[in-house]
Amino acid sequence: MSVHRKAVRIVMFPFRAMWFLVLVVNFLVVATVCAMIAAFLAYGFALTMSYLLLPTEWTRALWHWAADLYAQSRWFKGAVITFFVLLFLPILEVWPGRDPETEAARKRQAKRIDDDLAAARLQALSQAKLRG
Repeated sequence: MSVHRKAVRIVMFPFRAMWFLVLVVNFLVVATVCAMIAAFLAYGFALTMSYLLLPTEWTRALWHWAADLYAQSRWFKGAVITFFVLLFLPILEVWPGRDPETEAARKRQAKRIDDDLAAARLQALSQAKLRG
């Protein structure tokens, strides 16, 4: 039994080592992506809050640096667009001010139509079963 156990260990070791390397690489990639996202969110928050908290000169310098980076880097440009889209999505959800009553009526109408279609499908299935 000991020889068998040793043979299994020898055969399994390369697979375990490769699996460990895959886990390490995945951890490094995910940690890097999370750190980049967190850094960019912090930077976006700093740019947004700079109007309220920082002196005018500092705000201008921060925005000038961001504009230069935006002009030079495609990655930064994509990240900026993504950040502001995600920032404004909650605002766009309620703008230009939908009427909650008509929205609720539209949802009720859609649910009633769905229920009617489901009932018609079930009725057709039951009639098909009766026919044979």
